[in-house]
Amino acid sequence: MNKLLYILIAIAVIIVIAFFVMGIMSKKGQALGLKEGRLQACMSTDNCVISEVIDNQAATIEPLSFSEPKPVFIDRLTTAINSMGGEVVTSDSSYIASTFTSGVFGFVDDVEFRVTDDQQLHFRSSSRVGRKDFGANKKRIEQLKALLADQ
Repeated sequence: MNKLLYILIAIAVIIVIAFFVMGIMSKKGQALGLKEGRLQACMSTDNCVISEVIDNQAATIEPLSFSEPKPVFIDRLTTAINSMGGEVVTSDSSYIASTFTSGVFGFVDDVEFRVTDDQQLHFRSSSRVGRKDFGANKKRIEQLKALLADQ
């Protein structure tokens, strides 16, 4: 019985260490940026959501429409990102790249935004490591959309 307990504890320790290592690995990297003026496709839909249709792939989340002038909306978007704990890494008149870091293991997710002249906000939120995010990226975008709609 003691031997089994030691084995289970060792497995749990190895799993926790692996998650910490993955968190450290996720700190390296950066957002993919735009390709031909659009957000880049998700490599996997298990840890990424996107609002643009790319290479005939269906969107996984709806873009957000806004009514105010683009510069005013970008300021509101930046404020919303910061209020949710994100950090803006790159920003210009139509593109924002930000990162969100999880609390326990420090996993970094890249969240990118493309603001169009026809007043649409497109999103791409993706985990840097791992294969699943248990819906974290989609929840983040839905929370951000709700926050922007309330302002």
